[in-house]
Amino acid sequence: MTELEAYLAKLLNDIRALPESNMCLALLGRRLKGLTSDEAAVFFETLYKRATSDKTARRLCSMLVNHEALRASLGETAWKRIYMASIELGLTRVSRLFTDLPSHKKAVSGYDSEEEAPMEFITLGQRRTMAKSGVKDTLDRLLSDPDPLVINYLLDNPRITEREALKIASKRPNSSRILKLLAGHKRWGARHGVRKAISMNPYTPPRISIALLELLLTQDMRQIATDSSLHPQVRASARELLEEREKTHKGG
Repeated sequence: MTELEAYLAKLLNDIRALPESNMCLALLGRRLKGLTSDEAAVFFETLYKRATSDKTARRLCSMLVNHEALRASLGETAWKRIYMASIELGLTRVSRLFTDLPSHKKAVSGYDSEEEAPMEFITLGQRRTMAKSGVKDTLDRLLSDPDPLVINYLLDNPRITEREALKIASKRPNSSRILKLLAGHKRWGARHGVRKAISMNPYTPPRISIALLELLLTQDMRQIATDSSLHPQVRASARELLEEREKTHKGG
């Protein structure tokens, strides 16, 4: 075991005791301060490789979807240095994690069906209150709401099921803010179907889709690699991961 692998193993062991993702990312940020930029870049590469066989590593990888929290835990200077180191070392999956590419498609989300249209005439405050209610029909009509806080209340509502979360994840057009919110949601962001739908939505910021690729099944990545509606970098990442998995499979 290399020093970095041992460093990662200790971090993962400590993370197992932490219940919240913000605690885990804060600990990650503190631990990485003890590494050089090159070591930190290789650390992320090692983490991704470890995630194929380690549940806690996969859990930590899923937290990297939260771009803002990761950036805050590392600090702006370290963020830039790790990004530059990943490029110099040829660690493509790491450099893409640290790259802010615009969504392949941009649009403002909103009510686009005849049934939902009346919701536009209800005040934002009322819609936020309604999103916390237990009336299922009302909740269904709020699934296309353009306000991230309304969607956040919906996702936290115990009456919402994976079917509704998938509808939000698959909605086109949709806003990047809402897709980011869903990807980082403690409950729904961990569901495979939701992760796949977010990754395959061309309105999702590429950095989020690329981070989620690591957590998807091989057959999912085959679909993504050939989907012309997605950002070229997302498709390229899927192809590279497929090649890596095929090499690992043959080697084993």
